Amino acid sequence: MISFVVPFFVVVALLAAIALLTSERGKGTREYVKFVLSGLDSGFGLSQIILLGKVGREAGLEDLAALFVSLPALDRCIAEIVRRSRQTGTQNSAEKQEFLSRLYSYRTRLELDHSQKKRGLESTKEIDSGQRVRVLLRGVGVFSSKVLRVNAKNLALEYPVSSNGSSATAIDWENRTLSVYFWRQNDAGYVFDTVTVPDPASVGKAILHVAHSHNLIRSQKRKSVRAKCSIFAQLYLIRPEDTVDDSLEPEPGMKCLVEDVSQDGAMLVIGGKAIKDMRIKIQFMIHEVLIVMPGTIRAVEFNPETNQSRIHFESGELNQRMKNAILTYVYNVLPEEKREELDAIRLSEQDGLESEEGSEGEVVQELPAMPDFLEPSGKPSGIAP
Repeated sequence: MISFVVPFFVVVALLAAIALLTSERGKGTREYVKFVLSGLDSGFGLSQIILLGKVGREAGLEDLAALFVSLPALDRCIAEIVRRSRQTGTQNSAEKQEFLSRLYSYRTRLELDHSQKKRGLESTKEIDSGQRVRVLLRGVGVFSSKVLRVNAKNLALEYPVSSNGSSATAIDWENRTLSVYFWRQNDAGYVFDTVTVPDPASVGKAILHVAHSHNLIRSQKRKSVRAKCSIFAQLYLIRPEDTVDDSLEPEPGMKCLVEDVSQDGAMLVIGGKAIKDMRIKIQFMIHEVLIVMPGTIRAVEFNPETNQSRIHFESGELNQRMKNAILTYVYNVLPEEKREELDAIRLSEQDGLESEEGSEGEVVQELPAMPDFLEPSGKPSGIAP
Protein backbone atom coordinates (compact mmCIF):
# COMPACT_ATOMS: atom_id res chain seq x y z
CA MET A 1 0.00 0.00 0.00
CA ILE A 2 1.29 3.44 -0.91
CA SER A 3 0.97 6.05 1.79
CA PHE A 4 1.61 9.73 1.67
CA VAL A 5 1.36 12.72 3.98
CA VAL A 6 -0.67 15.77 3.01
CA PRO A 7 0.87 19.03 4.31
CA PHE A 8 -1.10 20.33 7.26
CA PHE A 9 -1.63 23.81 5.84
CA VAL A 10 -3.17 22.30 2.69
CA VAL A 11 -5.64 20.30 4.78
CA VAL A 12 -6.56 23.37 6.79
CA ALA A 13 -6.93 25.46 3.64
CA LEU A 14 -9.19 22.93 1.93
CA LEU A 15 -11.36 22.44 5.00
CA ALA A 16 -11.67 26.18 5.43
CA ALA A 17 -12.49 26.61 1.77
CA ILE A 18 -15.24 23.97 1.96
CA ALA A 19 -16.71 25.58 5.07
CA LEU A 20 -16.65 29.00 3.51
CA LEU A 21 -18.03 27.75 0.21
CA THR A 22 -21.10 26.46 2.01
CA SER A 23 -22.01 30.04 2.82
CA GLU A 24 -21.27 30.97 -0.77
CA ARG A 25 -23.84 28.41 -1.94
CA GLY A 26 -21.32 26.59 -4.11
CA LYS A 27 -20.49 29.49 -6.41
CA GLY A 28 -16.93 30.02 -7.54
CA THR A 29 -15.58 26.91 -5.82
CA ARG A 30 -12.32 26.69 -7.73
CA GLU A 31 -11.75 30.43 -7.58
CA TYR A 32 -12.21 30.54 -3.83
CA VAL A 33 -9.91 27.56 -3.21
CA LYS A 34 -7.30 29.32 -5.34
CA PHE A 35 -7.80 32.49 -3.30
CA VAL A 36 -7.41 30.68 0.06
CA LEU A 37 -4.29 28.79 -1.05
CA SER A 38 -2.76 31.96 -2.52
CA GLY A 39 -3.37 33.75 0.76
CA LEU A 40 -1.73 31.02 2.82
CA ASP A 41 1.19 30.89 0.42
CA SER A 42 1.59 34.67 0.82
CA GLY A 43 1.89 34.33 4.60
CA PHE A 44 -1.58 35.40 5.77
CA GLY A 45 -3.50 33.61 8.50
CA LEU A 46 -6.82 31.91 7.84
CA SER A 47 -8.92 34.50 9.69
CA GLN A 48 -7.15 37.28 7.80
CA ILE A 49 -7.83 35.57 4.47
CA ILE A 50 -11.52 35.26 5.38
CA LEU A 51 -11.63 38.99 6.17
CA LEU A 52 -9.78 39.85 2.96
CA GLY A 53 -12.26 37.78 0.99
CA LYS A 54 -15.26 39.54 2.52
CA VAL A 55 -13.75 42.99 2.11
CA GLY A 56 -12.62 42.17 -1.43
CA ARG A 57 -16.15 41.24 -2.45
CA GLU A 58 -17.62 44.36 -0.85
CA ALA A 59 -14.96 46.41 -2.64
CA GLY A 60 -16.25 44.94 -5.92
CA LEU A 61 -13.34 42.66 -6.81
CA GLU A 62 -14.36 39.96 -9.27
CA ASP A 63 -11.14 37.96 -8.89
CA LEU A 64 -10.26 37.70 -5.19
CA ALA A 65 -6.92 36.02 -5.94
CA ALA A 66 -5.86 39.28 -7.58
CA LEU A 67 -5.39 40.64 -4.05
CA PHE A 68 -2.09 38.77 -3.88
CA VAL A 69 -0.70 39.88 -7.27
CA SER A 70 -2.37 43.19 -8.17
CA LEU A 71 -1.42 46.49 -6.52
CA PRO A 72 -4.70 48.27 -7.47
CA ALA A 73 -6.77 45.38 -6.10
CA LEU A 74 -4.77 45.32 -2.87
CA ASP A 75 -5.06 49.10 -2.53
CA ARG A 76 -8.85 48.96 -2.85
CA CYS A 77 -9.00 46.32 -0.16
CA ILE A 78 -6.70 48.17 2.24
CA ALA A 79 -8.65 51.39 1.72
CA GLU A 80 -11.87 49.59 2.63
CA ILE A 81 -10.28 48.11 5.77
CA VAL A 82 -9.00 51.55 6.82
CA ARG A 83 -12.44 53.07 6.22
CA ARG A 84 -14.19 50.36 8.25
CA SER A 85 -11.76 50.61 11.15
CA ARG A 86 -12.32 54.36 11.37
CA GLN A 87 -16.06 53.93 11.33
CA THR A 88 -15.93 51.41 14.15
CA GLY A 89 -13.19 53.21 16.10
CA THR A 90 -10.87 50.18 16.00
CA GLN A 91 -8.08 51.75 13.92
CA ASN A 92 -5.72 51.89 16.90
CA SER A 93 -6.35 48.39 18.24
CA ALA A 94 -3.34 46.07 18.38
CA GLU A 95 -5.11 43.47 16.25
CA LYS A 96 -5.97 45.98 13.51
CA GLN A 97 -2.50 47.51 13.51
CA GLU A 98 -0.91 44.06 13.26
CA PHE A 99 -3.14 43.16 10.30
CA LEU A 100 -2.42 46.46 8.51
CA SER A 101 1.28 46.01 9.16
CA ARG A 102 1.18 42.59 7.49
CA LEU A 103 -0.79 44.00 4.54
CA TYR A 104 1.60 46.91 4.08
CA SER A 105 4.63 44.64 4.36
CA TYR A 106 3.19 42.43 1.64
CA ARG A 107 2.31 45.44 -0.50
CA THR A 108 5.86 46.81 -0.21
CA ARG A 109 7.28 43.47 -1.32
CA LEU A 110 4.80 43.29 -4.18
CA GLU A 111 5.60 46.79 -5.44
CA LEU A 112 9.36 46.31 -5.21
CA ASP A 113 9.05 42.99 -7.04
CA HIS A 114 7.09 44.73 -9.79
CA SER A 115 9.64 47.54 -10.11
CA GLN A 116 12.57 45.13 -10.20
CA LYS A 117 10.97 43.27 -13.11
CA LYS A 118 11.04 46.47 -15.15
CA ARG A 119 13.83 46.66 -17.67
CA GLY A 120 16.79 48.53 -16.26
CA LEU A 121 19.16 50.78 -18.18
CA GLU A 122 21.39 48.97 -20.64
CA SER A 123 23.25 51.98 -22.02
CA THR A 124 24.07 55.50 -20.90
CA LYS A 125 22.25 56.66 -24.03
CA GLU A 126 19.04 55.94 -22.09
CA ILE A 127 19.85 58.33 -19.25
CA ASP A 128 17.49 61.31 -19.03
CA SER A 129 18.69 64.89 -19.27
CA GLY A 130 18.68 66.49 -15.83
CA GLN A 131 19.76 63.28 -14.08
CA ARG A 132 21.87 64.10 -11.04
CA VAL A 133 25.13 62.17 -10.90
CA ARG A 134 28.17 61.76 -8.65
CA VAL A 135 31.54 61.74 -10.43
CA LEU A 136 34.38 59.83 -8.78
CA LEU A 137 37.88 60.88 -9.87
CA ARG A 138 40.04 58.35 -8.09
CA GLY A 139 42.74 59.83 -5.92
CA VAL A 140 41.10 63.25 -6.07
CA GLY A 141 37.54 62.98 -4.76
CA VAL A 142 33.82 62.77 -5.45
CA PHE A 143 32.08 65.58 -7.31
CA SER A 144 28.46 66.51 -7.95
CA SER A 145 27.12 67.08 -11.46
CA LYS A 146 24.09 66.49 -13.66
CA VAL A 147 23.43 65.42 -17.24
CA LEU A 148 22.85 68.42 -19.50
CA ARG A 149 22.49 66.65 -22.85
CA VAL A 150 22.56 63.13 -24.22
CA ASN A 151 23.59 62.68 -27.85
CA ALA A 152 24.76 59.82 -30.02
CA LYS A 153 28.44 60.41 -29.25
CA ASN A 154 28.62 61.24 -25.55
CA LEU A 155 27.07 62.64 -22.39
CA ALA A 156 27.39 66.34 -21.69
CA LEU A 157 27.74 66.90 -17.94
CA GLU A 158 27.52 70.09 -15.95
CA TYR A 159 31.00 71.04 -14.79
CA PRO A 160 31.61 69.04 -11.59
CA VAL A 161 31.33 70.72 -8.20
CA SER A 162 33.34 69.59 -5.17
CA SER A 163 31.82 68.69 -1.81
CA ASN A 164 32.48 72.20 -0.44
CA GLY A 165 30.43 73.74 -3.25
CA SER A 166 33.30 75.14 -5.35
CA SER A 167 33.65 74.34 -9.05
CA ALA A 168 36.57 72.00 -9.77
CA THR A 169 38.10 74.30 -12.39
CA ALA A 170 41.64 73.75 -11.13
CA ILE A 171 41.55 70.08 -12.13
CA ASP A 172 42.73 68.94 -15.53
CA TRP A 173 39.80 66.80 -16.70
CA GLU A 174 41.22 65.98 -20.13
CA ASN A 175 41.47 62.23 -20.89
CA ARG A 176 40.62 61.26 -17.31
CA THR A 177 39.04 57.97 -16.31
CA LEU A 178 35.93 58.44 -14.18
CA SER A 179 33.33 56.39 -12.34
CA VAL A 180 29.85 57.88 -12.52
CA TYR A 181 27.17 57.00 -9.94
CA PHE A 182 23.50 57.89 -10.06
CA TRP A 183 20.11 56.84 -8.72
CA ARG A 184 17.34 56.36 -11.24
CA GLN A 185 13.96 57.27 -9.76
CA ASN A 186 11.70 54.26 -9.11
CA ASP A 187 14.46 51.91 -10.21
CA ALA A 188 17.86 51.41 -8.60
CA GLY A 189 21.38 52.75 -8.29
CA TYR A 190 23.79 52.53 -11.23
CA VAL A 191 27.50 52.97 -11.76
CA PHE A 192 29.56 53.00 -14.95
CA ASP A 193 33.16 53.73 -15.86
CA THR A 194 33.94 56.19 -18.63
CA VAL A 195 36.54 58.63 -19.92
CA THR A 196 36.35 62.32 -20.67
CA VAL A 197 36.39 63.20 -24.36
CA PRO A 198 37.25 66.50 -26.07
CA ASP A 199 34.51 68.53 -27.70
CA PRO A 200 35.64 71.60 -29.70
CA ALA A 201 32.16 73.13 -29.58
CA SER A 202 32.29 73.32 -25.78
CA VAL A 203 35.70 74.93 -25.39
CA GLY A 204 35.49 77.69 -22.79
CA LYS A 205 32.14 76.46 -21.48
CA ALA A 206 31.45 74.83 -18.11
CA ILE A 207 30.67 71.48 -19.71
CA LEU A 208 32.37 68.11 -19.38
CA HIS A 209 31.85 65.45 -22.07
CA VAL A 210 32.21 61.75 -21.25
CA ALA A 211 32.00 58.70 -23.47
CA HIS A 212 28.94 56.47 -23.52
CA SER A 213 29.03 53.06 -21.84
CA HIS A 214 27.04 49.87 -22.35
CA ASN A 215 28.36 48.37 -19.12
CA LEU A 216 26.14 49.74 -16.38
CA ILE A 217 26.13 47.94 -13.05
CA ARG A 218 22.73 48.03 -11.34
CA SER A 219 22.68 47.89 -7.56
CA GLN A 220 21.33 49.40 -4.36
CA LYS A 221 17.66 48.51 -4.86
CA ARG A 222 15.47 50.23 -2.31
CA LYS A 223 14.06 48.21 0.55
CA SER A 224 11.07 50.52 0.88
CA VAL A 225 8.86 52.73 -1.25
CA ARG A 226 9.12 56.50 -0.88
CA ALA A 227 6.60 59.24 -1.56
CA LYS A 228 7.24 62.91 -2.25
CA CYS A 229 5.71 65.31 0.22
CA SER A 230 6.09 68.79 1.69
CA ILE A 231 5.67 68.45 5.44
CA PHE A 232 7.13 70.78 8.05
CA ALA A 233 8.72 68.91 10.93
CA GLN A 234 10.64 69.55 14.13
CA LEU A 235 14.25 68.35 14.22
CA TYR A 236 16.24 67.58 17.38
CA LEU A 237 19.99 66.93 17.61
CA ILE A 238 20.99 64.02 19.83
CA ARG A 239 24.24 64.35 21.75
CA PRO A 240 26.54 61.32 22.16
CA GLU A 241 25.69 60.95 25.84
CA ASP A 242 21.94 60.97 25.20
CA THR A 243 19.86 57.86 24.57
CA VAL A 244 17.81 57.54 21.39
CA ASP A 245 14.14 56.61 21.59
CA ASP A 246 10.84 57.43 19.94
CA SER A 247 9.41 59.34 22.89
CA LEU A 248 7.69 62.67 22.25
CA GLU A 249 9.84 65.80 22.57
CA PRO A 250 7.67 68.40 24.38
CA GLU A 251 9.77 71.44 23.42
CA PRO A 252 9.89 72.92 19.89
CA GLY A 253 12.86 71.83 17.80
CA MET A 254 14.44 73.25 14.67
CA LYS A 255 12.09 73.65 11.74
CA CYS A 256 12.85 71.45 8.74
CA LEU A 257 11.03 70.43 5.57
CA VAL A 258 10.40 66.75 4.78
CA GLU A 259 10.65 66.32 0.98
CA ASP A 260 10.03 62.60 0.82
CA VAL A 261 9.24 59.93 3.37
CA SER A 262 9.22 56.17 3.77
CA GLN A 263 8.90 53.73 6.65
CA ASP A 264 12.67 53.72 7.14
CA GLY A 265 13.76 57.27 6.45
CA ALA A 266 13.22 60.63 4.81
CA MET A 267 14.80 63.42 2.79
CA LEU A 268 14.97 66.67 4.78
CA VAL A 269 15.93 70.27 4.03
CA ILE A 270 17.23 72.50 6.82
CA GLY A 271 18.95 75.85 7.04
CA GLY A 272 22.68 75.77 7.72
CA LYS A 273 25.28 73.06 7.28
CA ALA A 274 24.39 69.62 8.61
CA ILE A 275 26.93 66.94 9.49
CA LYS A 276 27.03 63.38 8.19
CA ASP A 277 26.61 60.59 10.77
CA MET A 278 24.97 62.86 13.35
CA ARG A 279 22.11 61.32 15.29
CA ILE A 280 18.86 63.25 15.08
CA LYS A 281 15.15 62.88 15.78
CA ILE A 282 12.31 64.37 13.73
CA GLN A 283 8.64 64.84 14.67
CA PHE A 284 5.74 65.57 12.32
CA MET A 285 2.07 64.76 11.79
CA ILE A 286 0.62 62.42 9.16
CA HIS A 287 -3.14 61.78 9.07
CA GLU A 288 -3.55 62.99 12.66
CA VAL A 289 -0.85 60.57 13.86
CA LEU A 290 2.28 61.99 15.48
CA ILE A 291 5.38 60.47 13.86
CA VAL A 292 8.60 60.38 15.91
CA MET A 293 11.58 59.12 13.89
CA PRO A 294 14.98 58.82 15.59
CA GLY A 295 17.91 57.93 13.37
CA THR A 296 21.12 58.98 11.66
CA ILE A 297 22.12 61.42 8.91
CA ARG A 298 23.62 59.20 6.20
CA ALA A 299 24.52 61.87 3.63
CA VAL A 300 24.43 65.66 3.29
CA GLU A 301 24.20 67.87 0.21
CA PHE A 302 25.09 71.44 1.21
CA ASN A 303 24.23 74.42 -1.01
CA PRO A 304 26.43 77.39 0.01
CA GLU A 305 24.40 79.85 -2.08
CA THR A 306 21.19 79.18 -0.15
CA ASN A 307 22.95 78.06 3.08
CA GLN A 308 20.73 74.99 3.15
CA SER A 309 21.44 71.27 3.58
CA ARG A 310 19.52 68.42 1.99
CA ILE A 311 19.75 65.53 4.47
CA HIS A 312 19.44 61.82 3.65
CA PHE A 313 18.03 60.50 6.92
CA GLU A 314 17.82 56.84 7.93
CA SER A 315 15.39 56.04 10.71
CA GLY A 316 15.42 53.26 13.23
CA GLU A 317 12.54 50.83 13.60
CA LEU A 318 9.21 52.61 14.12
CA ASN A 319 6.35 51.39 16.23
CA GLN A 320 3.52 49.75 14.34
CA ARG A 321 1.02 52.61 14.42
CA MET A 322 3.54 55.18 13.14
CA LYS A 323 4.75 52.84 10.42
CA ASN A 324 1.20 52.11 9.26
CA ALA A 325 0.35 55.84 9.18
CA ILE A 326 3.38 56.51 6.96
CA LEU A 327 2.57 53.58 4.69
CA THR A 328 -1.02 54.76 4.38
CA TYR A 329 0.31 58.12 3.20
CA VAL A 330 2.91 56.55 0.90
CA TYR A 331 0.45 54.24 -0.80
CA ASN A 332 -2.40 56.76 -0.78
CA VAL A 333 -4.94 54.14 0.22
CA LEU A 334 -7.17 56.31 2.35
CA PRO A 335 -10.96 56.03 2.10
CA GLU A 336 -12.45 57.33 -1.12
CA GLU A 337 -14.03 60.38 0.54
CA LYS A 338 -10.61 61.86 1.39
CA ARG A 339 -8.62 60.67 -1.61
CA GLU A 340 -9.57 63.46 -4.03
CA GLU A 341 -8.64 66.13 -1.51
CA LEU A 342 -5.32 64.47 -0.73
CA ASP A 343 -4.63 63.89 -4.43
CA ALA A 344 -5.01 67.62 -5.07
CA ILE A 345 -2.66 68.45 -2.19
CA ARG A 346 -0.13 65.78 -3.20
CA LEU A 347 -0.05 66.82 -6.86
CA SER A 348 0.36 70.50 -6.05
CA GLU A 349 3.19 69.62 -3.64
CA GLN A 350 4.80 67.51 -6.35
CA ASP A 351 4.63 70.40 -8.82
CA GLY A 352 6.32 72.67 -6.30
CA LEU A 353 9.05 70.15 -5.51
CA GLU A 354 9.77 69.52 -9.20
CA SER A 355 10.01 73.26 -9.80
CA GLU A 356 12.40 73.55 -6.86
CA GLU A 357 14.62 70.77 -8.16
CA GLY A 358 14.74 72.41 -11.59
CA SER A 359 15.79 75.85 -10.27
CA GLU A 360 19.39 76.25 -9.17
CA GLY A 361 19.93 78.25 -6.04
CA GLU A 362 16.24 79.08 -5.62
CA VAL A 363 15.06 79.13 -2.02
CA VAL A 364 11.55 77.73 -1.87
CA GLN A 365 11.22 77.75 1.91
CA GLU A 366 12.98 79.98 4.42
CA LEU A 367 14.38 77.63 7.05
CA PRO A 368 16.20 78.60 10.25
CA ALA A 369 19.88 77.80 10.43
CA MET A 370 21.39 75.08 12.57
CA PRO A 371 21.66 76.06 16.27
CA ASP A 372 24.42 77.97 18.02
CA PHE A 373 26.27 74.90 19.26
CA LEU A 374 27.16 74.19 15.62
CA GLU A 375 30.42 76.02 15.07
CA PRO A 376 31.01 78.09 11.88
CA SER A 377 32.93 75.18 10.42
CA GLY A 378 29.76 73.13 10.63
CA LYS A 379 31.14 70.88 13.36
CA PRO A 380 28.95 70.70 16.47
CA SER A 381 30.81 71.54 19.62
CA GLY A 382 30.79 68.61 21.98
CA ILE A 383 29.41 66.25 19.35
CA ALA A 384 31.62 63.93 17.39
CA PRO A 385 31.12 64.07 13.61
